[in-house]
Amino acid sequence: MNTKKVYLKHELKLDDIAELLDVSRHHASQIINENFKTNFYDYINGHRIEEAKYKLSKDRERKKSISDIAYECGFNNRVSFYKAFKKLTHATPTQFLEKTI
Repeated sequence: MNTKKVYLKHELKLDDIAELLDVSRHHASQIINENFKTNFYDYINGHRIEEAKYKLSKDRERKKSISDIAYECGFNNRVSFYKAFKKLTHATPTQFLEKTI
């Protein structure tokens, strides 16, 4: 995940992860559930949100919009990004930015 950053792919599916690991879909799901104590979507979104936090913190001059960063991090729309961001950080992206400035 950290080296290939496959979570940035917009249409990433559990089958893609299974193929990369050369295991069955069921086994890939089991690996994520048992080792990370979460489901596939929350696991992927966790990586995407960490990437977004990094990019938001790095983009001090606000050259990119929050929506642009969300899209770069693998989210297909602003609503799902905000929902995942709030769920994992307990803050909106704007609130996160205010705390980091």
